[in-house]
Amino acid sequence: MNDSRLYSCSDAMFISWASQSLNLIREEQERFAAFSIFFTPERLQEIVVLSEEANTIPSDKVYIDIQAQATENVNASVEECAKFYQSCKFDIENAFPNKKNIWNQFGFNDYEAARKSGRAMYMFYSDFLLIANIHKAAMVEAGWSDEIFTKIIDLKDKLKLNMDQQTKSRIDRGRAADDRIVCLNNIYDRLSKYMKAAKIIYVSNEEMLRWFKFPVARNTKSESPELEEETV
Repeated sequence: MNDSRLYSCSDAMFISWASQSLNLIREEQERFAAFSIFFTPERLQEIVVLSEEANTIPSDKVYIDIQAQATENVNASVEECAKFYQSCKFDIENAFPNKKNIWNQFGFNDYEAARKSGRAMYMFYSDFLLIANIHKAAMVEAGWSDEIFTKIIDLKDKLKLNMDQQTKSRIDRGRAADDRIVCLNNIYDRLSKYMKAAKIIYVSNEEMLRWFKFPVARNTKSESPELEEETV
């Protein structure tokens, strides 16, 4: 994930400030155009388009919620796998009475470690399915139907699907953050020209000049920007 922000505040704060600044620049466009032919309406419109693009990228909070739900789904699958496995142990013990070496083949000695993560449980269920098929005749004789074997496969596949969704949510969050930062850095770079020009245009107007400063977050708990002069 790229974190090379040119601006010194949160993404949400910068997006809000940029929108307000663009509205002000529109109102003052004639002043900027009179100052330099660099400041054309077309150049301003390019920044407006970038601002609109930035607003279409979901905030990090959205992706955090998606990732949290994906993690919850993985945890739920792990628990579902654990409960089903526990229900199978009785039949395994009956099929192989007092044969702890075979019980351990079925994962009796690995079960607790498998509960610690989705990846561990997935590997555990892969081995569980393999051993169940090796001893299929004995397990069928003990009362297992094809539905039991199918259930093992379904639970393993469901866990894998949820793990894949969890991985995707992490990747999507990183990509969105990179796209957002690139876009906002571009806006920052272009608006910095207006901030520099404003220092000259409004040199005798402190009230106006204060609106042409980049926001700096002093309090991370607040989303209200404090306008400070940055070196641009």
